[in-house]
Amino acid sequence: MNKRIGFTLIELLVVIAVIAILMAILMPALRKAKEQGQSAVCQGNLKGFTLAVQMYADEYDDGFPGPRSCYFRTNELLPGDVSTHRRWCNEDVNLRYHPDYGSTFFSYLSNVQSLICPTFRRLAKSSYNHSDFDNDIATGVTNYNPWMNYTQNAYLGPKKSPCNPLVHKLMDIRDPANTFTFADEGPFVEPGFNTQGLNDTALFPIWPSSDAPGWVQKMGSPWNVKPGPDGIGTFTDIIAGFHSAPSGNRIAGKGNCAFADGHVALASRMDSFPLAWPK
Repeated sequence: MNKRIGFTLIELLVVIAVIAILMAILMPALRKAKEQGQSAVCQGNLKGFTLAVQMYADEYDDGFPGPRSCYFRTNELLPGDVSTHRRWCNEDVNLRYHPDYGSTFFSYLSNVQSLICPTFRRLAKSSYNHSDFDNDIATGVTNYNPWMNYTQNAYLGPKKSPCNPLVHKLMDIRDPANTFTFADEGPFVEPGFNTQGLNDTALFPIWPSSDAPGWVQKMGSPWNVKPGPDGIGTFTDIIAGFHSAPSGNRIAGKGNCAFADGHVALASRMDSFPLAWPK
């Protein structure tokens, strides 16, 4: 009696088809699990920022660092600098390797595992030539390696900050549970929603800051101040949208935020202004 060894072509095709179907079913779930894991790492990083903000405030009369000087000790060009707006992706000024470039506030971040969200890092490294990537924010950087993307709420800071912050002390924030101190900022631009990807260490939904109170008065509530064609128009900066983003749109999801009361949570880019508004 002859024994058949191996598979027929039809059987192989059936097995391949079954594997392909299983992969199609499992891949979205695996991608979602990976994204959730990366978001959890990001939230852990930002939890460290909430502790750093509190420690800084405890030692500096309940104040905040300057939004444009929260990481670096100077806004003058440092060795290896191309521009102060392009430090976030310039490995030559990465503070992990050059702590001597760091600000006073940076010294409070020593326990933060990373200054960058892993999802942001992946997207910023793989999407440099994509149409919605803000190419200008990395122009001229020869040692391109994103290492930072958590930016400070530009409406918080000392009185003499060039950002003209609206609130200067942690105790004066009206609603700490709904006001972020630091947040994910993304490298992408969506026409009609935001004009800039990440280009500094300050997150301005409406710039200059002096224009923000007028919009609150006009719209009746900060929660009515939204970006986009159905809102008040184009913001300068918005909270990142790459977490939980819908398929095919890496901008329309959410970003992680560190709030003034110490908790960390995802927030919609559409709520960038009301969650930044501290008054």
